[in-house]
Amino acid sequence: MTLFRVCLASLLLLVAACGDSNPNPEVTADAGQPRPDAGGGTPDAGDETPDAGGGTPDAGDETPDAGGGTPDAGDETPDAGTETPDAGTETPDAGTETPDAGTETPDAGTETPDAGEPPARSVIDNWGFEDWSGALPAKWYGSTSNISPEDVRREMTNAFEGTNAARLANPLTAHRRFSTLAKSMPAGRYSCTYQVRGTGDVRNAFFDDDYSSYSAYTQVNSQAWKAVTYNFNLAADVFDTFELIFSVRNTSGEHLFIDDVRCARADEPCDAVSCETWERCVNATATCEPLSGRCHDAADCNEWQSCDETNTCVVAADRCTRHADCAGTPATPVCEQATHLCVAGDPCAGVTCSHAATSCNPTTGVCELAEGACFTTYDCVGALPACDAATRRCVAAAHPSNIIRNGGFESWDTYSIPYYGNHYIPDYWYGMDNGIADPGTEIKPSRLVPYTNAVHGGSRALQFVVPIQVAERFSLEKFNVPSGNYSCSYRVRGHGTIRHRTYSSGGWSVQTDFLAVDSDAWQPVFFRFTGNVRDWRLILYPSRSVADRDHLQIDDVVCTKD
Repeated sequence: MTLFRVCLASLLLLVAACGDSNPNPEVTADAGQPRPDAGGGTPDAGDETPDAGGGTPDAGDETPDAGGGTPDAGDETPDAGTETPDAGTETPDAGTETPDAGTETPDAGTETPDAGEPPARSVIDNWGFEDWSGALPAKWYGSTSNISPEDVRREMTNAFEGTNAARLANPLTAHRRFSTLAKSMPAGRYSCTYQVRGTGDVRNAFFDDDYSSYSAYTQVNSQAWKAVTYNFNLAADVFDTFELIFSVRNTSGEHLFIDDVRCARADEPCDAVSCETWERCVNATATCEPLSGRCHDAADCNEWQSCDETNTCVVAADRCTRHADCAGTPATPVCEQATHLCVAGDPCAGVTCSHAATSCNPTTGVCELAEGACFTTYDCVGALPACDAATRRCVAAAHPSNIIRNGGFESWDTYSIPYYGNHYIPDYWYGMDNGIADPGTEIKPSRLVPYTNAVHGGSRALQFVVPIQVAERFSLEKFNVPSGNYSCSYRVRGHGTIRHRTYSSGGWSVQTDFLAVDSDAWQPVFFRFTGNVRDWRLILYPSRSVADRDHLQIDDVVCTKD
C-alpha cells in the first residue's frame, strides 16, 4: 500500500510538471509550485479542502498568508495592507509625525536643546572676538580703555570657542581698562559669564554716564579656561554711552586671555508692557504709572495742582507756588507757601539784597538786577552797552571802563594808507601789520564810511560798503591787555554778513560763524576773552553787504573787565 501511494504521488507530480509548460496566470497563484491544486479544475486547490493537497495553510500558494484572495495576504488585510495601523504611513510609531522619530522630536529635531541652535547670543557685540579691525577686536577698545593698544593682541591657537580670543597684558600693579565701544542698553538686570586663562588679576565694571563700582579681582593662574561671572543692574535706559569694562593687572608669562563674553538681560514683566512717553512700567505690578510730575488725572497730582491736556501736573487756576503767580490779583500779591493760596501782603517783605546791583522785584519778591545795573557787559543790552565794574552800572561806550579805544567810532581823521593814499578812517582802527605772521587790516579804506543816519550811541557809527563775496580783515590797532577776564560786545545792523576773532601774543581765538544781518534794528554780539596778553586786537570780517539797508553798520564796540 505504501508503495502504491508513493507511485501515485509521483504520477501526480509528473502531471503537474507537464501542466506548468502551458501556464495559466489567471489560475496559478505562484509559478513553479509543485501543487496538485494549481490546476484550474482541481477541487483540492480551491478553498473548500483545508487539509488536502497543496491547500495546506503552511505550504500551498493559496495559504491565507500568501494567496491573492486570502484575507491575510490580500490588499485589504489589516496586518499587511497599506492602511495597517502598524505599518501604514499614519502609524503613530512609524509615521512622519511620530514623536520619537519625526522631525519635531524634542531629542532629535532641529530645536532640541542639546543638538539644535546654540544658546542666546550675548548683548555684547563681537563677544567671541572673532572679528578684528586691524590690531584691535571690532566693537572693542571704547573711550574708557586706557590699556595700550599694543598690549591687546589676537590669540588664534587656543581659543575657548571659535578661532580667536583676546590677550591682555599689564604687568603693572596699577590696573588698566579694556572696554567695549559705547552702545545703548535697556534698563534691567544683566548676568555675564566669560572665560579667562593665563596669569594675572581681572575684575569688571561698567560705564554709563559715570563709572560703576568694580567687582572683586579674580586671580587667574592656569592655562585651562575658567568661567568668571559678573552681574550688574541698569536702573534706567542708557543711550550711546554704555561700556563693559575689563580691569586687569599683575599679568605675567603669556598674560591673560579673554573669550566668550556672554551677557544676557533677565526677562522682566514690563518687557511685554507698552507705556506712554509720560509713563513708566512698574515690574511689581506690570502696569504703567505716571512719571514724576505727570498724571492720568488730578488724583495723581498735589492737591493744589490740576492735570492738563499734556498729562502734566500744573498749578491750578486759583493756586500758586511763587509770588509771580499772584500778579493777576493785586489785592493778594503774596503766595502763601503752606496753602499755595494768594493772600494780601508785600512780596518784598523781609527780603534783603546783598549786592548793590540788585533790588527786590515787587512782583516776584526776589532780588534781581536793578534797572541799569550790571554784573558784566553781558547784562547791558540797552542803550548803554558797557558795564562799569566799579559801580556795576551800564555806561556808554566812551566810558573809561571800556578798553577799546574809539569803540563808538566818534573820532575820525585822515591817514596815509600804504598803496591807497590818504583816507578818512576812524582813529585807533585800521591796524596795519604785516598781514602774515602778525595779521593786519586788508580791507580797502574806501569801504569804510562814517555813518550818521542811525547810530546806537553817540553821533556816529561805521558803515561797511562791502558788496563782495570774500570777507576781508578790518583790525583794531594792537595794544596790551592786563590780566583778568573781559566781557565784550558790539552792535550791528543793516544787510550783509559779519564775523569776528581776536589775535594776540596768546594766539588766535576761535573763529566765529558768519552772522547774517538783515534788519534796521541794532543787534548785540557778545564774546569773552582772557587778558594778560600783548598785542591784542579785535578783527572784524564784513562781507556781502546790500544797499537796501545802507549796507552794514557797526557801533559801540566795548570790552570791560569783569
